Amino acid sequence: MAYLNKKDYLYTDNDPKASKEDTLSLLDRVTEQNELLKNIKKEFPLNEDLNIGGTKLAINVFNEIDNKKYDYNLSLNNLENIDFKRVATGNNNYRIVFSVISEEDKKTLIPNVETIYDAKKKLLDLLLEINKFSDFMLKNDKRKELVDELTNLSKDKDINNKIFNFRFISSKDGNNEFLRSVVTQNRYKTYDNPIILYISLILIHNLSNDIDKDFYLNSMHVSDSKLNASFLEKSGTKIDEGVIVTTGLIVSNSELGDGAAKFNAVYKVENKDGKKVTVMRDELATINHGNNPDTIKGKLKGLGNLEQNRKDTILAVKEIKWSKEVTEKDVLKLMTLISHVRNIPSKLKDSMTKSIDQIDLTKQAYNVLEIFDKLDGFLEKEDPDITLILESKFNKWLIKF
Repeated sequence: MAYLNKKDYLYTDNDPKASKEDTLSLLDRVTEQNELLKNIKKEFPLNEDLNIGGTKLAINVFNEIDNKKYDYNLSLNNLENIDFKRVATGNNNYRIVFSVISEEDKKTLIPNVETIYDAKKKLLDLLLEINKFSDFMLKNDKRKELVDELTNLSKDKDINNKIFNFRFISSKDGNNEFLRSVVTQNRYKTYDNPIILYISLILIHNLSNDIDKDFYLNSMHVSDSKLNASFLEKSGTKIDEGVIVTTGLIVSNSELGDGAAKFNAVYKVENKDGKKVTVMRDELATINHGNNPDTIKGKLKGLGNLEQNRKDTILAVKEIKWSKEVTEKDVLKLMTLISHVRNIPSKLKDSMTKSIDQIDLTKQAYNVLEIFDKLDGFLEKEDPDITLILESKFNKWLIKF
């Protein structure tokens, strides 16, 4: 998915830790819901500088995402001049265009809005349940008829009185307005990226102090609407000759729906030759959009068992024969597993299978870590959502070796 604004941070040795002021500045990015912010600060207080390497620069990168974001509770009565705009070749590459008006005096509030991401689908399905119908009509060059149908449906009181939360965003230059999502009214408490990152930092900071282990923010991929951040411990554990495992957490969040922020256990295995693989394990906790701050704190108590999860992870990782030489049968098995993965681009699957299909084991031996290092290499510049899917698959596949 191509975002309006996207930034990345990758840790390098001795990147500095964030101050208390740096960390609290994240909450300054949230311009609404003062009561929510008050509760967040109460449930997740910070009274000192962070004890997490890399966080100062990561927060600086995060703050470069400065598109204006704002929400309105709207119904079909607030939309006018609805139409469809083709933005790329292909049958279904359309955006909805419309203007937002005041229901009382019909004054224009937001002119010339365009849908982005999957807002077209959410708008049509939540309000009218006709996204598939619209795709069919557009595919068959029936745009005018589709617009007429929308106009007729918007006159139905059972339909036009349904109110949802419309999530808007401005382009970086402020010259264009976009609808990025439509979500359920009232349920969505806008636990947006600044809040989730803040909670994550407090969580890891407290964990570091509690178990007396240093952590660093290994990587962060942030866009105008999504966040993925990976935290790892600095000191690893030897699990084999020349092989080290480090454990940590991956945090992911989306502002585009009624979903949840997720906290997953992660580990990284690396040998003395630099061959490595990152693997995502258990889901440890979730923050559902709609939860109150005290509910969030209760759910995150499960992360108090992170040290036990760390020990379990190390035991499980030790069971994997990382130095075992793979066979032709192993290669074929892995190619089959890759080909069956859903929700990742076919081009990526083809590249991954081709890379290991070209391995000639009669000329060069490969062990388990080395072959997974080849797969891991494809994820370095991949979409974070795709990376998470495959890193979770690695966890299941490695058990088979």
